[in-house]
Amino acid sequence: MSDLIFEPMQAADVAAIMEIERQSFASPWSAGLFLHELGVEFSRQVVARRRASGPIVGYACWWEVAGEVHVLTVAVDPRKRRHGIGRALVRHILAAGAGAGATVAGLEVRADNAAALSLYAACGFARVGERRDYYGPGEHAVLMDCSIATEWNDRGAGVA
Repeated sequence: MSDLIFEPMQAADVAAIMEIERQSFASPWSAGLFLHELGVEFSRQVVARRRASGPIVGYACWWEVAGEVHVLTVAVDPRKRRHGIGRALVRHILAAGAGAGATVAGLEVRADNAAALSLYAACGFARVGERRDYYGPGEHAVLMDCSIATEWNDRGAGVA
């Protein structure tokens, strides 16, 4: 999505992020967890806006550790979904990881979250396993991986 602006997440963004977070997840992160991630050396966070100083339409948080990316969370304002923002955020993560020298990305996603499973598959992730009861009793996670070298370095990391 070419009209998006990606900016580093700031503490001042957390109130707006929490609105999206609460609307997006049955077990949302706390504001404190987002603030904590801002201080973690290997954690990366970004917000997406349609214009500078405009409202936040989505955000993502991931880790870059030992040549790998681990996607922690991606969310889009429910009123702005189905417009390519989630895909742009995932592509931004993969491009940032490629730029940092990462070769693989991984994540967990709720097994019943068809929209997220479809999004990640469209961005080059493949199912590699399952974590039973990861989100609670009977709430399993699908493990997904993506080869950044294949999906991003060969095409150019600048694709966002």
